[in-house]
Amino acid sequence: MHNFAGPLFAVSLAVVFFTFLKDNWPSKEDFAWIMQAGGLFGGAEVPSHRFNAGEKVVFWGGVFFLGLIVVGSGVFLDKIVPAVEYTRANMQVASMIHGVATILMMAMFLGHIYMGTIGMEGAYKAMKTGYVDETWAKEHHELWYDDIKAGKIPAHRTAAAAATSDAPRAA
Repeated sequence: MHNFAGPLFAVSLAVVFFTFLKDNWPSKEDFAWIMQAGGLFGGAEVPSHRFNAGEKVVFWGGVFFLGLIVVGSGVFLDKIVPAVEYTRANMQVASMIHGVATILMMAMFLGHIYMGTIGMEGAYKAMKTGYVDETWAKEHHELWYDDIKAGKIPAHRTAAAAATSDAPRAA
């Protein structure tokens, strides 16, 4: 099972990475978001673009960094890297690295899933439908909303989406 799921996992990570790379690039506004923990300190929601700094931490830390470690250690454990000495000690270390990185990745994703379902009102509906209303967009992703209103980015990512809704596209 691992030898089938592992390559599928690696390809899926690459697709997710390149699909969402542009909108997850760190911005100067992310520092303020991190310093206030997204509004936990200070009480007010911190303005963010399409993805807030917390989501970007999951993207860069979970998808990219830990994803590379999980895939790299998995490739090593499959013994498909040429010119590498596969000693028992090396395999044990690779196995521990693989397991720890996977657990950390899953913990990040579970936190992200919590925030996207019960942790934030309206987030699950946005994931399910792909749309958010203007009030939600303005409240939770104010800079993204401002960019849409200013015409810097499209409110809808596809022509089909534009035909079915007036709300900003979330995904």
